[in-house]
Amino acid sequence: MELGKRLLDYYDTFMAEEPRFLRSMGNGQLSEQACEDVAQEAFMRVARKVTAAQLGPGVKIGAYLRTTSWNLAVDTLRAQKRTDLVDDTALVTAPDPRCEDVDPLKELVRPAIEAMPVSRRRTVVELQSQGLDDAQISATLGIAPDRIHRDRYAAVSELRSELGEFIRDGHRKKTQRAKRDR
Repeated sequence: MELGKRLLDYYDTFMAEEPRFLRSMGNGQLSEQACEDVAQEAFMRVARKVTAAQLGPGVKIGAYLRTTSWNLAVDTLRAQKRTDLVDDTALVTAPDPRCEDVDPLKELVRPAIEAMPVSRRRTVVELQSQGLDDAQISATLGIAPDRIHRDRYAAVSELRSELGEFIRDGHRKKTQRAKRDR
């Protein structure tokens, strides 16, 4: 019960300081009302834990409250960012899936594959573009699955460098390897 008394004694101080702390630590991304709500929710969660005897008697109640409120604030900011992302995507018109005039596989990938020199690497990536998995490609070509993996990786790297201008920024490799002469 001593922990419960310490918690109640700390309420006024916590509720006076914590919303300002959260607002400054969150760089003003949360409104004053949201910071007050987070602090109140943190206090309620800690109070429920104290009531359920889930906290030990030696717990530093101020630090525990601050950590709880900070974690809740971070969760709130993450939820807010997810909502903002959803709202932003609503502004972008999605391409019509019935529109058949743009097919990246036909218009970009297959021509790039055909432009590759004739090799096992090219054959592996051609078979993969037809929907075959590693086991099927391995059986078709009569080579080990680990070799399929290496050939496909090399072919995809080559295609990625060829088609780099068509790859969205977030999906590009950050570094480029120098090409080796063989």
